[in-house]
Amino acid sequence: MQERNSAVFAIAKSERKEKIMYRIGELSKLCNISVKALRYYDAQGLLIPDKIDKFTGYRYYSASKLVDCYRIIALKELGFSLDEIKVQLSVDNRDKITEILNAKLTELNLLIENTEKQLKRIKSIKNSLTKGESNMFNVIIKETDEIRIAFVRRFYGSKADALREAADIAEKLPKAIIGRRKIIINYETEYKESDFDLAACAEITGSLPKNSACSEKTLTFGNNVASLCCKENELDEAYKAIIRHLESSDYKVCGAYYEIYHDDGTVELKVSVSGKAKEPLYSGKKSNAPFTDDPEVCGKWKVVDIVPTREQFIYGKPKCSHSTWLHELYFIDGGKGYWAVDGWTKGTMFTGGPKPDTQYANHYTIENIDGHKLLFLEMTDCGDSGIGFGVPEIWVYEKADDRHYASQEEFRKCDNIDYPFVNDTAVLGKWKVRDFVIHKESFDPDKQNLKEEDLFALSVEFKENGAFVSATQNGTSGVTSVWTKGFVLNRREKTASAYEIKTINGKEYLFKEWKCGDYSFGGGRTYWYVFSRE
Repeated sequence: MQERNSAVFAIAKSERKEKIMYRIGELSKLCNISVKALRYYDAQGLLIPDKIDKFTGYRYYSASKLVDCYRIIALKELGFSLDEIKVQLSVDNRDKITEILNAKLTELNLLIENTEKQLKRIKSIKNSLTKGESNMFNVIIKETDEIRIAFVRRFYGSKADALREAADIAEKLPKAIIGRRKIIINYETEYKESDFDLAACAEITGSLPKNSACSEKTLTFGNNVASLCCKENELDEAYKAIIRHLESSDYKVCGAYYEIYHDDGTVELKVSVSGKAKEPLYSGKKSNAPFTDDPEVCGKWKVVDIVPTREQFIYGKPKCSHSTWLHELYFIDGGKGYWAVDGWTKGTMFTGGPKPDTQYANHYTIENIDGHKLLFLEMTDCGDSGIGFGVPEIWVYEKADDRHYASQEEFRKCDNIDYPFVNDTAVLGKWKVRDFVIHKESFDPDKQNLKEEDLFALSVEFKENGAFVSATQNGTSGVTSVWTKGFVLNRREKTASAYEIKTINGKEYLFKEWKCGDYSFGGGRTYWYVFSRE
């Protein structure tokens, strides 16, 4: 009797197993995956049936396969490929799954980044067309070929003058070595209407004659070059198109522009570019390398130009019109640092990074050119973001004195802060930051000059009897500064910052001078924060 009961139990158990097995059509309806897809998943080893009837070929799936089906659907919705899903289904280790998910996060973030760049480019092109520009230039960034040239570099009144000289070069050289293209190299970095630093070039295929008045070199454009094609009369618009494209694609110009003229009137406009660096440009720890002295660098230097490449610099013909935060640079004896300069050793000047115990390493070389001692600084310091472009700018300084400085106090700019308190009831109260401008006259209440998130100052408060409180992104301070009519006096930094109240369109605005390390140590000018009453 017991044997019979055991047999019945085994049969019942077997029947229950059969009841929870689903044929492929049934599983298809349960999980909303097509029969065709289920067969494909089987062929790929992704979702294998629990049983295949050897006589009918029917596939049978247990209820547990529903879990795998739902997981496949969920992972597909997250963007995983079938190969990636297959790996995930075979892994039950949490660390391994986390590793797979992190890889997908990286992939999707890159997709978002590239999509945002594409959107910016499309919007930029649309805006250009909306503003009435007739041409939609096709700018591409690619690797490019080399061109061997004969050239003359000098300052021209116009590009047409340079192009005529390029044709003249080609006319005078032996026909056997002349190529088909003329090239103008534009070394300028900002818009100009005359006095252009250009090279007039003719393509060559062989060596120049020994008596040639031209120089010879091979143009190499680097890994990334922004290029477009246009007609000669479209060049001005083509320059603008490249600049817009780079701004919308997170690239920057890192060399001269090349205008390559073909016989049929087509012009290729090329310029070497650099994308954003993938990693921060600062080092994780401050350098502990031993100090190596460099007596030639000690003393004071003043900036004379900022250029993308050393090749573009010509003494006495600055390319850069804007100022810099490090207008004056000091190399203190013994490699000591000051303000934003962390110190130096022979060949390298260090500046502070955006995080504690980090720094930028900026390499320098010194050259004597026509009696002028010049320092060429490869400036990698890109500020608080730490993520700059892959190629450093060249900041060019001229030696101002050979004095041996022992500390920053020997060159700190100090204002007269010995003013008696004079009341000014008009300024009393709290003011909230509104904007930051170079000149007071450039402030426009209807426009924002500096993005709100980039404004370092947040608010100021003028209290009775000269008490002054300022709030910045670094916190609130009311210890070091006082005020008197017309000035805010910083006793620690020894600066007197002027203020003025103006009424614009019926609303009061407070203009307060911004004096920081740029002013005290960098030899820079002052700027203005604009506030409105809270």
